[in-house]
Amino acid sequence: MSRAHFKEEAGAVATPASGYVVIYAKTDGNMYIKDDGGAESQLGGKDPESKSIIIENPSASEDLSFFFTDVAITLSKLRAILTGSSTPSLTWTIRHGTSRSATGSEVVTGGTVTTDTGTGSDITSMDDPTIVADSHVWIETTAQSGNVDSIIINVFYDED
Repeated sequence: MSRAHFKEEAGAVATPASGYVVIYAKTDGNMYIKDDGGAESQLGGKDPESKSIIIENPSASEDLSFFFTDVAITLSKLRAILTGSSTPSLTWTIRHGTSRSATGSEVVTGGTVTTDTGTGSDITSMDDPTIVADSHVWIETTAQSGNVDSIIINVFYDED
């Protein structure tokens, strides 16, 4: 049976002696394990936070406040799904900025077209996913076709 010992480590962690593992915390707040072969694995970790919004009967010109964050956050994923018929489609974007009356920055430049009514679509490639503290986050739509009954948008993020 292997023995384990725990230590908190901000820097590099040496490979443990034969038959041992080392469990340690990194400055990113996650726990890691290193075996006697030098292989490192993350143990669990923090799940990202999330926020959701449902927009019913969206038009091609919505401008809706979503949330305010008093801490800096980084978006990791956006997920969207439509309900509707007749090949529904909606182009939308998420903007953020410290002044809601300004133009703000787009998370995905040019927005995202969502047509999925089944499982939803994920957006993980973003142009500006970092939102500074004391920022407003809002959603704008720029095009709509078919019968769009609603769009559900989920935002996944980590606090910086």
